[in-house]
Amino acid sequence: MKKVVFTIASRRFEVDLDNDFADFLSKNLQENQVSLDEDNEISQLLQLYLKAVHKEYRAEEQIRTIINKIEESNWQKT
Repeated sequence: MKKVVFTIASRRFEVDLDNDFADFLSKNLQENQVSLDEDNEISQLLQLYLKAVHKEYRAEEQIRTIINKIEESNWQKT
């Protein structure tokens, strides 16, 4: 486990995460200009959260499309 520490609106948060995910998260936050050493604006983190949710939504849509194609393909073979 690895601890990731960041500050939002002058409040400090510490989160224990699996090592690989902690490294991924730290890198992703830095790539999106979220500081691990300084205070971060709530609006900045909200935008980042919405971006992540949108990415998840698109991935789920792609998965549904692939599943439908597989099911159609299997149905046509029978």
